[in-house]
This record gives sequence, structure tokens and C-alpha cells, in this order.
Amino acid sequence: MEDGIDQQWPEEAERPRRPVRHPPAFNVPGVILALVVAFAAVHALRTLLLGDVANTRVLVDFAFIPGCYGSLDAVCRFRAAGAGIWTPLTYAFLHGSWTHFGVNAIWLLAFGTPVARRFGPPRFLLFSALGAVAGAAVFYFMNPALVAPMIGASGIVSALMGGACRFAFSGPAGGLMPMNPRQPRASVREALTNRTVLIFIIVFFASNLALIGSLGGLVAGGSDVAWQAHLGGFAFGFFGFPLFDPVTLRQER
Repeated sequence: MEDGIDQQWPEEAERPRRPVRHPPAFNVPGVILALVVAFAAVHALRTLLLGDVANTRVLVDFAFIPGCYGSLDAVCRFRAAGAGIWTPLTYAFLHGSWTHFGVNAIWLLAFGTPVARRFGPPRFLLFSALGAVAGAAVFYFMNPALVAPMIGASGIVSALMGGACRFAFSGPAGGLMPMNPRQPRASVREALTNRTVLIFIIVFFASNLALIGSLGGLVAGGSDVAWQAHLGGFAFGFFGFPLFDPVTLRQER
């Protein structure tokens, strides 16, 4: 018996040990971190490196200004040719303050993470881009003559919130955590009859309506909050989510 043990011991000793896996420092999809870094880099460039004149030029050329689609205002004449094409997307990379950036970054990490894991980077980026455009479209519809820049990633964040409502709350407990990226998608009726989803949507819309008042300046870093863009992004994310969803789903009712 001892001989058998002696013969097996070297074999056991020679077995390769599995490397110990350590959890990643940031348990967040790379595409989310890349967006946060891009938003931070753009804001740092504007606030720390550019002078007032150059910063103003960036705002005029890359912020969304609805009135410039039909106005001959001096600001609009000063814009780069073609600005009206890219600004419905590029405004999302500009922020009014580090507080404004920080709030959007936190919500992007919270709601973008489960959506990014479910979609994968290409679908996620397209979904986010169209969320920004949807936010700009609703803002334009409600402020067509406004000649003032609208900035911030809230359209993207709101679209991700709306998308998360279609699957992140539909678990057995009906709660928000943990967000399972493979959770079956809820139909519109199922989502709107889920108490957790309803409470979340009510709080979201109520908070945006409240921002019309004086609190808006505090949240957005000294400027009014473009709550219309929030609503547009959210509506796109909630209703447009099935067009991007790759998960095999039960038949919607």
C-alpha cells in the first residue's frame, strides 16, 4: 500500500496547478469605460487646456443648437459647415461641469453595464448613438427656435435606462439587482404592469419635470437641464429596445 502511495506521489506533485484567477479591477464592460474616459477627456480638454475663445468655438461647432436649423442668427453663421449633421450626436460628449459629467458617468456605469453585456459593443454603441439623436430630436421638436447650445450625455443615459426597464426588472423578485443580462425581455404590457418598473418610470419622469425649475441649474452645473432630451432618449430606449435585443426571447404578448 505504501509503495502505491510512493509511486503516485510524484505524479500528483507534477500536476500543473491552475492559475489563481483574480476578479478584474473594474467589473465593467470595456465599452462603458471607454465612453466614460472619452467624456472625461473631452471635458478636461475644454476646461483645462483650451482658452475661452477656443472653448466657445467647440461649443458652437459641436453642441446641439436647434434654432440653427432655420435661423440666420450670428451664432449659426459662425458655425462650421455641416455642424447640423454631426451635432445631434456630438453634443453628448460635452458637459457643463465636472458635476454634470460625474452624474452622467455614474448613471452610465449603472445602467449601461447590463445593456452593454446584453448587446455587445457594436449594438450598444449604435443603440447609444440613436438614443442621443432621439433626445436631440425631441429637444428640437419642443424648442425649434432656441439658439442656445444643448449638451450632455443624458440622452444616451436615458435611453439605457429605458432599455434596462425591458429586462432588468423582470426577474422573479421584480427588483433591480442583480441585473441579469440574459433575462428574458418583458413586453411593453408586462413592463408597464410591473410595479418596480412603474415606480422607476414615475420617479424618472417626475424628477425630469422637477428639473425644469431652479434645481436644474444645480444639477447641470449652472445651466438649465434639457429634460426634453431625457424624455426622448428614455422613450427611444424603452420602445426601441427590441430592435437591438439579441437574446432569444419568449413570444411577446
